[in-house]
Amino acid sequence: MNYRTNFKRLLLPSLISTLALPALPAFSQESYLEEVIVSARKRLETVQDIPLAVTAITPGQLERGSITTSIDLAKLVPNVVFSEAGIGSQSLSASIRGLAYDDIEKSIEPTVGISIDGVFLASNSGGVFDFFDVQSVEVLRGPQGTLFGRNTIGGVISVERTEPTGEFGGKVEATVGEQDLVNLKGLFNMPLGEKGGLKVVVTDIESKSPVYNTTLKKRRDYRDSQTLTLAAKYDFTDDITAILTYDDYDHDTTAPDNLFQAVGFLESIGFNEGYEASEADDWKTSPQLLPLTATLEGENITLKVTQDADNYTLKYIGGIMDYDEQVNEASWGTPGIFFPVDRTQEFKQTSHEFQYISNLDGAIDFVVGLYYMKAESFITSGPVVNFTAEHELTTLAAFSEITYNFDDVWSLTAGARYTEEDKDLDSRSFVSEAARLADSTDPADLTNSGSPSFEDDNVSYRLILQRDFEKGMVFASIATGFRSGGFFNRGSTDAELAPFDSEEVTSYELGLRSNPTADSQLNITYFMTDYSDKQTTVITAASDPACGKGGAAEDAAGITCSFVRNAGEVSFSGVEIEGVWAPTEALNFRAAVGTLDGEYDEFDYNGVDISDQAELIYAPDLTASLVAEHYSELAGGELTLTAGFTYRDEVYTQADWSTYDSETGPNVVIESFETLDISANYRKDLGNGTLTLRAYGNDVLEDGNRIQRRFDAGAFAWAEPTARRQFGVSVGYEF
Repeated sequence: MNYRTNFKRLLLPSLISTLALPALPAFSQESYLEEVIVSARKRLETVQDIPLAVTAITPGQLERGSITTSIDLAKLVPNVVFSEAGIGSQSLSASIRGLAYDDIEKSIEPTVGISIDGVFLASNSGGVFDFFDVQSVEVLRGPQGTLFGRNTIGGVISVERTEPTGEFGGKVEATVGEQDLVNLKGLFNMPLGEKGGLKVVVTDIESKSPVYNTTLKKRRDYRDSQTLTLAAKYDFTDDITAILTYDDYDHDTTAPDNLFQAVGFLESIGFNEGYEASEADDWKTSPQLLPLTATLEGENITLKVTQDADNYTLKYIGGIMDYDEQVNEASWGTPGIFFPVDRTQEFKQTSHEFQYISNLDGAIDFVVGLYYMKAESFITSGPVVNFTAEHELTTLAAFSEITYNFDDVWSLTAGARYTEEDKDLDSRSFVSEAARLADSTDPADLTNSGSPSFEDDNVSYRLILQRDFEKGMVFASIATGFRSGGFFNRGSTDAELAPFDSEEVTSYELGLRSNPTADSQLNITYFMTDYSDKQTTVITAASDPACGKGGAAEDAAGITCSFVRNAGEVSFSGVEIEGVWAPTEALNFRAAVGTLDGEYDEFDYNGVDISDQAELIYAPDLTASLVAEHYSELAGGELTLTAGFTYRDEVYTQADWSTYDSETGPNVVIESFETLDISANYRKDLGNGTLTLRAYGNDVLEDGNRIQRRFDAGAFAWAEPTARRQFGVSVGYEF
């Protein structure tokens, strides 16, 4: 296979040498490893002390390693695939350990959770975000259902932003780069009386598309995004602190022009010319006539209140997210108008979480909590397929996790979470765009209407046995999680709107966390995952009894039904290796390797098992990375040189596996690729502040673009390109 060839040729020698080096005599008895603190278990611990598969990235690593957005985390974390879904502004398509979600509907839940300042995002909109103002970034792999809850069967991205300092200070940064990139950022802190502080953060980014439009003879605009964050922190007493944060954001994205892939008759009359021409030109061109525009505009409010006592911490975390989305697409990579789609969405979520975290000086520590969330969304879409859908979710959970230390060597952790949730959908499909825009309730204007409901409850649990030794610890664990069921809100028949059940995941892990020498870390995790009741898309012909839309005439016209059903059973296993070696204060290496072996055990397509022909999406057999950093003094300052090499094996993307033919297409494979990022970061103390200069090159080995995402819509498909080689410079000042 291709990944084996590349692994042996490019990565294996480097990774073996890097991971083997900790066994060699260290050059110094002093440790140059950075101690990283994480909150993966709702309490502050060093990353080497927790029996979980978690990768923590420090703000310094982010700045030096060209990790500027949440998508870039996939460069460092094993068994992770992140990309931006072009059909939604700032929408994250995420897969961890092969558990993937690649859509934008609010009625279908993600598989990877996102938590920002402790507030859990109910959808993947807004999941692509900047790392300018962060205190910690953690990627937790495997189900995190006990402490983080629903829809974390793949894992969690947990981000904490910096708190107001209560002192005058801040930082500003300006970046310019290829595609006319201009990225301006500023963070300012100031006191709020004697007991508080204010923080203001502003960002403004603009850039052009990496794709040249052969119809318009120019590049389109790509990003035009502005954000504003205001945060106030106040110490009411020595023990009680509150932080109130307000976010305002306006993201306008014109996605890089898509590439249309025709099938059947459209392919025979030459509709693939633009795709083939772009492929021959390293995906640098597209004939798309009209742009795919996506906007995300809204406001967030977060309130965090903490009471720190002698033997406990009490927390309240409340969040409100309220935003509007708009998507317009009418060309799909063609030089004309083809299947126009105009989608408007409104979304609001409100959540409350209470945590009681013990800090006992004894054998037992625990965390208990309550969680409540309500989310409401509205979508209207046309003008070809006209429908509206209103969706409402309410969820309530109680959770606890207890760790008992038998002695200085053995400990046992047990946790559970009980969740109840209710969902309601009100969907209407219209005979015309005029009827939809009029919001008609006249039966003559409707092709279908439905108001299904969904209720579920779940108990997720985690059990961990841990044994410490002089240079680390080993652990064995079993953990479960669930991805909520619901509705396919694009359905236009009662059958398509029928609710589907929740998915469940059970994962078994064996792990090693170690510091073989004072200068090294070596972490290894082996996992097996059973994935049951997997929600899969099933597309049937109009004449199928389950569809009920018609007969031979509708079949000939290409009319189909789309269902989401609990049709899949999947097994995964893999190994994740993460190593660090810091032989001197001036040099360090970080390496990560992830292997993944997954397949359908069952895929029930209308009573027929097609597991032998169905493929798992965004589940690479191999991911790997190697990062080297070197520090030196230069002209009274500090120069850091960073090089990061990553590899990702090929992956499959969305397709109707019941009829898919790799010979006739469309292509649903994203080929394997390697990237090399390099940067030079210079910092110099000027007395009243610190000057920072940075020059970077991302993916410097390859010119042109690559395909980051593909989607097979049945009658046609499209591919979404993203830039490869990019150079730029940044200048900043901290005070």
